[in-house]
Amino acid sequence: MATNRSVVYISTIAALGGFLFGFDTAVISGTVESIRDEKFGFGLTSGELGFAVASVLIGSAVGAWYAGLAAMKFGRVKVMLTASLLFSISAIGSALSVGLWDFSLWRLVGGLGVGIAAVIAPAYIAEVSPAHLRGRLGSLQQLAIAIGLLASFISNYYFANIHHSPNAPLWWNLLAWRWMLLIEIVPAALYGLMALRLPESPRYLVSKNKIEQAKHVLIKYTQETLPEQKIEQIKQTLGNLDDIVSIKHVLSPKTLFVPIVWVGISFAFVAQFTGINIILYYASSLWRVAGFSQSLSFAVPIGTTIIGVLMTVVGMLLIDKIGRRKLLLIGSIGMGISLWATAFIFINATEVNGSLTLTPVLSWSALISAHLFYIFFCSTWGPAIWVILGEVFPNKIRTTAIGVATCANWIGNVIVTWSFPPMLQFFGLAPTYFFYGICCIGSFFMVKYLIPETNNKELEEMSYQIQRNSQ
Repeated sequence: MATNRSVVYISTIAALGGFLFGFDTAVISGTVESIRDEKFGFGLTSGELGFAVASVLIGSAVGAWYAGLAAMKFGRVKVMLTASLLFSISAIGSALSVGLWDFSLWRLVGGLGVGIAAVIAPAYIAEVSPAHLRGRLGSLQQLAIAIGLLASFISNYYFANIHHSPNAPLWWNLLAWRWMLLIEIVPAALYGLMALRLPESPRYLVSKNKIEQAKHVLIKYTQETLPEQKIEQIKQTLGNLDDIVSIKHVLSPKTLFVPIVWVGISFAFVAQFTGINIILYYASSLWRVAGFSQSLSFAVPIGTTIIGVLMTVVGMLLIDKIGRRKLLLIGSIGMGISLWATAFIFINATEVNGSLTLTPVLSWSALISAHLFYIFFCSTWGPAIWVILGEVFPNKIRTTAIGVATCANWIGNVIVTWSFPPMLQFFGLAPTYFFYGICCIGSFFMVKYLIPETNNKELEEMSYQIQRNSQ
């Protein structure tokens, strides 16, 4: 039990990056209307607003691309410390920004931290966890993201309601929406301090020929009874260590012909087209469009993310019992139907003076159907995405491949987030939701025919299987 507590402890610390991932990406929802406003923000068009929101995602794609490379070269822990620093710089810079371009720049810096955290936490947790706990511990990343989202929405609600407006001046004459961004420096600093207490990944230590240190981590945290044998297996699956830090190796012709590499990258990209982040990033604005008051539009996301945290726990309990694939298949169908139900509700909305108007019954029906979507996502795709990405790639290219896949995930996120305001403007809510519902149903077939089951398999066992299949 003591050993289990140890691995849970270090996995929880690693997952703090997920907390900042969630906090940083969702905090923008409380500031959208303010930064759009000419008097209190920057006077943005819908296209400029989409760019301002998506800038963090551009940074995330870049951060994810290089995170795996840096993790293999400098170690997982040093990369976590870098992410902590980037989050801190972004919090200060974006809170004090004076226009669209410097705001977007500092949000991009925060995005670099998000991209790094998205890669390093699932890779690290997968590498320090015993096989029978890896699904639940890997799901800590999504749980931390959900808690980060919740903390962000609570923080936004608090600052917006001190003087009943996100545009009210608070301490040091900073507007409330700027405090929403600045407060992130607290969890960012905590993440850095806690990361200093983490041991290095045994796979990284073996790659650097630090065998005794690797043996110590394997014994203490993964309960390995034959550490020498495990180290030999790791060495064999790592192959030629001279190539291990090269992203070119991940994208080389030899590696690209390994189907699982493209499956993992495509899986990460497609995950964004479930539409999850349009609900998160534009939450407050979306519910105001649906007819809720300003106060309620800030409060609803808090309830949403509480549900998200609870359902993520449900997913964590199920993922090692029923397997990754079954969880994903259930989620695809549930999300698709929920989005279509929401779309049909918005079809019945009327326009008054250019604004969408729903009856109270339809408003609450939309709220319920959107939350059903969120329940399905958080209990299925939410935890399973990061677990599968942490497991499915061979040892030799794991962190770099996760980096490429996560970069693809953020590119998908940029496309979805940047395109949402124009889609909303030109097509309306109903067609937009219907489109993402179709994408969810499409993801069902991808999982059914392409995603392998990784439940309860050792990382080295999967590496051997992939090597045999690619020969």
